[in-house]
Amino acid sequence: MDTMIVTGAGSGIGHVLTRRLLAENYRVAAWDANEGELAGANDENLTFHQLDVRDADAMADAVTQSASSGRIAGLANCAGIYRTAPFLELTEEDWDAHLSINLKGTLLASQAVLPTMLEQGYGSIVMFSSLIARRGAINSAAYAATKGGVLGLMRALALDHARAGVRANVVSPGIADTPMPRAVMAEEKLFSMADDIPLGRIGMPEDMVEAAYFLLSDEASFVTGQDIRVNGGAGLF
Repeated sequence: MDTMIVTGAGSGIGHVLTRRLLAENYRVAAWDANEGELAGANDENLTFHQLDVRDADAMADAVTQSASSGRIAGLANCAGIYRTAPFLELTEEDWDAHLSINLKGTLLASQAVLPTMLEQGYGSIVMFSSLIARRGAINSAAYAATKGGVLGLMRALALDHARAGVRANVVSPGIADTPMPRAVMAEEKLFSMADDIPLGRIGMPEDMVEAAYFLLSDEASFVTGQDIRVNGGAGLF
């Protein structure tokens, strides 16, 4: 049985993806600073690792544990933060937090699994960017910058290791009903954003998860270096 690793597995897209992978009979190594919605989960194929994606040593140890049970088929980098602030009020502390979790954390997690994938000659790494990386958003400079960095990081990884059988791709969500936007806006405001989306609704975690699941699976064996924009057509007009 193959193992999938999911960072940020305790909430939001990471949690829903973890549940989806378990339903498809994968072993899942769930990484997060807190169990969150996984607390009390009872599944023999689920292993929770309490760690921070800024801790390279902890992730290397977790990979070693997972590899002892079989092939590591994929990594989904779902861990991230989103804090808003006007540009001139953006503090170095918040800037550094976005950089270290959203971008550096994605790098370190990918570096943790990559040696095993290269040894296997197989693996899929999925990263998460955002529509905001291209369009920007008010009071979101740090988030936009780091999610733009994820796009470049993914493309470099894809080119570096395609011949070795390792694929890398990005899912770029548009506005969706997840804990991140709910933390910075009222529910009414969140759902009103559907007015600007051609498909007439905001996204749900499951929409992003299905794209990530496809990219992790062998169904996407000829897909690498791509940015899958799951946004209901936002940006088309």
